[in-house]
Amino acid sequence: MAIGQGTYSNVYKARDLVTGKIVALKKVRFDNLEPESVKFMAREILVLRRLDHPNVVKLEGLVTSRMSCSLYLVFEYMEHDLAGLAAGQGVKFTEPQVPQF
Repeated sequence: MAIGQGTYSNVYKARDLVTGKIVALKKVRFDNLEPESVKFMAREILVLRRLDHPNVVKLEGLVTSRMSCSLYLVFEYMEHDLAGLAAGQGVKFTEPQVPQF
């Protein structure tokens, strides 16, 4: 996911206290609440919510924090991202795996 100007993000592994499911929390902090930045982020979230594809990590929800001016995007948890897998020494993808990634 791209991040708009004036924002930055970190990703954390977390557990949903209601379901017990492991999720990924992407913390998006707004340093700049300019209308264009907010509009860009809102548009991006709408696109993420509509995406439903086996090769795209699913956005499961949103959580806000008034204290830290942060928005948390709740994604299904994946152990590795594609860049992390590809960067691993000795990691080679087979022909059938390539379309999956």
